[in-house]
Amino acid sequence: MITITDKRKNYAILVTLLLFFIFINYIYFYLNFTTTLNNETYSFHELFINYQAGFIRRGLLGELAWQLNNYFLIEPKSFFSIFFFIIYQIKILLLFYLSKKYIISKYIFILIVFSPALLLFHIYSPELYFLKDSLIKFSLLLHAVIFYEFCYLRKNNKIYFKLLNFIIIPFLFILILIHEYQVFSISLHCLLTLGAIKNKQNIKKLIIPFIPLILPIILTVIFFGNQAQFDMLSNFLLEYNIKLNPYLGGGLYSYLGGFYKWHFFYFSYRDFINLFFSFILSFVIFYILFDTLIKQKILLFHSKYQKKYLYYFIPVLIPMFLTSDHGRNLSFLSFYFVTFCLTLNLNTLSLIKKINFINNDNIKKILLVLFLFFYVFLWKLNQMAGFGLRGIPNDIFQSSLFAEFIKFIKYLYIYIDLNFYNLPEIKL
Repeated sequence: MITITDKRKNYAILVTLLLFFIFINYIYFYLNFTTTLNNETYSFHELFINYQAGFIRRGLLGELAWQLNNYFLIEPKSFFSIFFFIIYQIKILLLFYLSKKYIISKYIFILIVFSPALLLFHIYSPELYFLKDSLIKFSLLLHAVIFYEFCYLRKNNKIYFKLLNFIIIPFLFILILIHEYQVFSISLHCLLTLGAIKNKQNIKKLIIPFIPLILPIILTVIFFGNQAQFDMLSNFLLEYNIKLNPYLGGGLYSYLGGFYKWHFFYFSYRDFINLFFSFILSFVIFYILFDTLIKQKILLFHSKYQKKYLYYFIPVLIPMFLTSDHGRNLSFLSFYFVTFCLTLNLNTLSLIKKINFINNDNIKKILLVLFLFFYVFLWKLNQMAGFGLRGIPNDIFQSSLFAEFIKFIKYLYIYIDLNFYNLPEIKL
């Protein structure tokens, strides 16, 4: 039984952690907006891909920035900084909205919000702040919240399908033109929609809305990019000191060649160990948790058609065979999986009984606390999942949240010293 005092404590914890994430996101926005922190990263440079050399994949967002600069003199860096700041802030709010029901279990809630593979993935690796991946994750999170709000809480499938047709599908259409990775997660949007399908006669309600997405998929395949476009874009972007990734000009063959080179010439036993533990800590941990809750009837599907949910995650695995940045792909996988599981119906009373059972066993309680301490503070999922490029050492077992606290203290000291008070000089 949850008392009024417990509810107040849970609410205070929820608000405190929410403000922490909002504030830390603001810090990185401020640094990106006012400094050259990430101006040399490939993720920032890739944002400038546009249609000035003809229609090409990933060019829509860059074209928008180009036109805003031409007609309204809005600097691309300012546009991208504000744009991603808004996306990250909304992502934080949406994920907290879906996960707040788990606040009754501090173990699960902390595991979700402080996972290095979820919200903190882009924070722990600042060079990834401008990755377009955030938009793709945002689209599934937005869809999940709309489904949960209207199909589960309000029991109004009609409004849900209207929002699916007029908000979600057009948004996915646009995102495919911004980054082709969106194509691989369409199956997961179908999985969410299956929750509103109760019989075979309504299956067409699932199929019809997604038909328009065939067009941007075809356009992406046809206009994948070639060397001529790469050379032209590189010349256009010289004024911004932007260097595009050569893969843009090489097409699919470059991706396959790069995968072969990195994994058969540079991949070592140490890299495999890092990748193995990255997979365990980013995805398997969540799979074991939510699969156990499903088997114990603590989590319930909205429709019988969602029960074979793992099949819908198969397309998400395809990029892993084309790229070497496995940390990025594992972040996708874990974010998708957790987002879907957060939409499932939670049997709160059953979960409380499970929590009480654990709390009454001191050994289990201590082991869980120790595991969470390790999980939150002593590892992080970087872009390469510990893969050392060209033999350069890399490791996933390093300071994560500890490092962010240190960064925060240093930033706060410098910010106050420059803007408010002349603080004492630190001599080392």
